[in-house]
Amino acid sequence: MQSQEPKYASNWKRFIAYIIDIIPITLIIFAIAYFFFGFNEVLKVFVENRQNLQARLDYLTYRNSIRSTALVFWIIYSTIFDASKFKGTLGKYCMGIKVVDENGNSLTITKSIFRNVAKILSVIVLFLGFIWIIFSKKKQGWHDMIAGTFVVKRQN
Repeated sequence: MQSQEPKYASNWKRFIAYIIDIIPITLIIFAIAYFFFGFNEVLKVFVENRQNLQARLDYLTYRNSIRSTALVFWIIYSTIFDASKFKGTLGKYCMGIKVVDENGNSLTITKSIFRNVAKILSVIVLFLGFIWIIFSKKKQGWHDMIAGTFVVKRQN
């Protein structure tokens, strides 16, 4: 790291940045599924026949597809923006925080891919990789520790 200890981003800033990023992503993917891939019909049948097992299975299949697509899109989006001149997603930029490597530098595309694919591990183990940020001295999630990255406050 740099000679002076960086100011790590607070848990709340990271969480709000995530919300800023994920809500539009999820809404866009939901709208595409609803209007172009028949989710509106599946949802209508499910609401009208909640006890129908096939309607429930169809709904859950579509819902899980939307969730998985949103996760993949979020990882791609985060990978691109983390390695960009913004040093983080638009949510992070709005919250005044950025992602850096162990030397305080911008992420290479390779390190950004590594960091963001590692988020899958943080998610699939009951989100413990993200909860870990609360207890980490350097405010790192598992994906940050795996990739050797930090989320810090932006300098003015």
